[in-house]
Amino acid sequence: MSRPPLPLETWGKIRRTTVGGKPTAVAYYRDSDGSTRKAQRTGRTPADAENRLKVALRDRLAPTAEYLTRESTLQQLADQWLADVWKSKRAVATKERYSSTVRAHVNKAVGEVRVREATVPRMQRLVDRVAESSGEGQARMLGVVLKGMFSLAVRYGAADSNIGSDLLLPTVDRGTVRAPSIDDVKLLRSLLTAYDSKTPARGNAIRDLADIGDLLIGTGGRIGEILALRWDDVDLAGRVTITGTVTRERGRGIYRQDIPKSDSSNRTLTLPTFVVDMLATRRVNAYNEWVFPSATGTLRWPENVRQQWATAVADSPVEWMTTKACRKAVATVIDAELGLEAAKDQLGQSDIGVTRRHYVARNLARPDRSELLNVFAENSE
Repeated sequence: MSRPPLPLETWGKIRRTTVGGKPTAVAYYRDSDGSTRKAQRTGRTPADAENRLKVALRDRLAPTAEYLTRESTLQQLADQWLADVWKSKRAVATKERYSSTVRAHVNKAVGEVRVREATVPRMQRLVDRVAESSGEGQARMLGVVLKGMFSLAVRYGAADSNIGSDLLLPTVDRGTVRAPSIDDVKLLRSLLTAYDSKTPARGNAIRDLADIGDLLIGTGGRIGEILALRWDDVDLAGRVTITGTVTRERGRGIYRQDIPKSDSSNRTLTLPTFVVDMLATRRVNAYNEWVFPSATGTLRWPENVRQQWATAVADSPVEWMTTKACRKAVATVIDAELGLEAAKDQLGQSDIGVTRRHYVARNLARPDRSELLNVFAENSE
């Protein structure tokens, strides 16, 4: 009976010998095309020759530029997964979060660990350390990254299962949605107007938080979507079309991403009268394509607006309100009158469950059924 062939892309026993008076290591390996071939390397000593042969066989059977194997490091796996991520249609902000997580928590902590060494207990300890040192949000993002990485490893045959699916990630304390009331929004508008009326520290600084706030509460848009609006997106007859968002990319800086957060975020919205009036006034004084340009005529970064916003509402009853709180106010008002589906569409979300869990305040009041319950006390002594 003939000897069974070596498993594909493996080598057999390494034999030490001497060739031309030099220590030599020899082995047969089964190449990726199924053919069995001979390989040999010389060295200063028999052990050195064997080590050189092992390196040559490893590089031959597992070229890291094209393939992943069980011997690949987690940094190599992460690099290849990120390369696929950056080719995808995901939002740039999402790609940047994944890349940042890999740099901070994968490459630094376990980058040299081999795929075969990445067990569930070992990766769970990593997730737990990140949760303790960097917060539960970072730990959950790490879990998403690891799941994506090991999905790729499974596809390449470098792992038998996706260990990322078996990790226990910190749970999210969703709590109760706090949506601003109509009175809260009215107070917010007055505070933003008061902030705008103050003389800025820098002479060329723009004070238009009230206008930004009005468009937020008049549309339910995200702050990045609002700052990415061009006048071509605005119909002063009473409509605005959202087709992009402001983002930032390493090596490129701030720019308009021509897709918003998701496909469902592309939408045309009808504007309330107070927003149309505000935009008509701004249009008269507009000097470039952006509806809300910076002092130098460029795109504005959302975080800068958030910082000004926090200053405007500081030490007030609505100090807790952020730009995102405006979306919750819009969602809650629309849900009360038209239902959750209408609120979801207005906000540009694809999952009605996200709208329900994160944006609409729960109405705890129930219809008066007290008369029905009187039956329990009827004809009682």
